[in-house]
Amino acid sequence: MRQAKTDRRSRRTQQLLMRALMDLLRRKRYHAITVQDIVDEADVGRSTFYAHFTDKDDLLVDGVHRMLAGLDEEAGEPDIACPYPTAALLRHLGDEADLYAILAKDRGLAVFLTAMQEHIAATLTARLTARLGDDVTPSIPPALLAALVACMLLTSIRLWIEGGLTLPVETVDRMFHTAATATIDAGLRPR
Repeated sequence: MRQAKTDRRSRRTQQLLMRALMDLLRRKRYHAITVQDIVDEADVGRSTFYAHFTDKDDLLVDGVHRMLAGLDEEAGEPDIACPYPTAALLRHLGDEADLYAILAKDRGLAVFLTAMQEHIAATLTARLTARLGDDVTPSIPPALLAALVACMLLTSIRLWIEGGLTLPVETVDRMFHTAATATIDAGLRPR
């Protein structure tokens, strides 16, 4: 994203552009959507779009980061066993199943999942690092462990989306937590 703008008008414009992209995704494939389509749908000028984003991928990535930050904030304090609000994320994905099913058929899913992975790994790195004492050297460095757990979550999400979201959220969440908790416990053990 270009410049981080936080005033109310900029936030409204960014939300308007994101809503336009989401509405377009329900009618067109991601690769077929242009910046011109987005600005036409949002009824703003191209210069307004480029004042906030470099391209449609940048817009999608920004939307992913905002969504995850909102879900993280809503969840409050993380669970000590697996410090990421996966149930809230899975419920959100399930609520927007039509949109994610459309993204799954196109390059948009890769952009979406990569942005999710980066955000989740950064959040997990901070939370796992905070768990360690100053004198503890874990079996796996927190950044690598966070990346591994984020990959596990994203693989679970990708397979769930591509499988038509047939499993209940609680089942996917439980299976992920079973694997992630064991991985985190093993990774944080002192060398």
